[in-house]
Amino acid sequence: MSNPDFARLSLDAETQSFQSFIGAFRRLWAGPLYRALRDESRSLDHQALDDYPAFEAALRYRPKHQFFGWLEHNLQKMKYEGRWGIVHAANAERETIETQMAAPIGGNRLTEDPSLQLPDYYEENDFHQHPGGLREDPLAAVIYRESASAAGGVVGKADLHARYVRALLGDEKARKVIDIGCGFGRSTFAFTAASPDTSAVGVDLSASCVRLSAHLAEGRPDQDRVHFTQADGVNLPFADGGFDLFTSTMLLHEMPATAIRELIAEAFRVLEPGGISAHLDFLPPPDNFLRALYLGHSDRNAEPFMRELAEMDMVAEHEKAGFVDVQIVPFAEDDQGLGEKWRLPWTIIRARKPAGAK
Repeated sequence: MSNPDFARLSLDAETQSFQSFIGAFRRLWAGPLYRALRDESRSLDHQALDDYPAFEAALRYRPKHQFFGWLEHNLQKMKYEGRWGIVHAANAERETIETQMAAPIGGNRLTEDPSLQLPDYYEENDFHQHPGGLREDPLAAVIYRESASAAGGVVGKADLHARYVRALLGDEKARKVIDIGCGFGRSTFAFTAASPDTSAVGVDLSASCVRLSAHLAEGRPDQDRVHFTQADGVNLPFADGGFDLFTSTMLLHEMPATAIRELIAEAFRVLEPGGISAHLDFLPPPDNFLRALYLGHSDRNAEPFMRELAEMDMVAEHEKAGFVDVQIVPFAEDDQGLGEKWRLPWTIIRARKPAGAK
């Protein structure tokens, strides 16, 4: 029987109340404050797309914009840090949860690589303000999962990954999926849960993430169709042409442009002819106000490579690697209407390896 609460933190009442307070404040930030700032921004000059730098300069010193940015940075920081932060809660249970995480994993569900050389950009950045990133701490994935579920975390939306699978595949089925940057496995499980004919390999640089994912697979109906591997997505330990779907979720914006190009080339290598490459990520829309919030998120939330991603021509980059039928389409994370609350601009980047390619 599966145990989705494996290694789950036991937050005390005060910590739960504090995290609920942050969640409530984030809803005010993403709703009423966002709308007030949006409406005020419409009175600014320089609305034309080619006049973006002047628009951003005018917006930057508006008090509402400064308050919006302060909240974005500090609410995320408060979620992790301090007496009622998630890191403190994890440290209080460290011995118990480290023992759980170190327990043997049955079946052929996990490949770890203690000698893996982590890329510099991964070692040098604590993405989304996660203290220490997902690197050395054995409980990093446990903390990340709690963060994703708490205080209105974006990846905490229960149906997000299933919606992505439906939007990507429709009535089609993938046979063999490779999911890069799988985190704690939610994105990988979405594919194997969609069809009993689908198997999937989840890949992550983080040893903690692949280990937690493999533990969470135990007892699931699809446990024999998932495997988690610690590896770098730009240098995979798999043969050419072994997968019909290469995918990632919220990964590209955490990679520099050089690594993204290497990832696209590696996708082409491991895909079979006719296979699909697809990434769910964030790209700035053609709107100066929304672009300013997107780029501001990069600065305020320790996501330094969002600006590089925004400047890349993803159609041209995929075509240069040999892909065809490249599409960039918006993605809706839920059924609520766009525009009345702030959300990062979800986008699916999809491409196909030609049927005759090697």
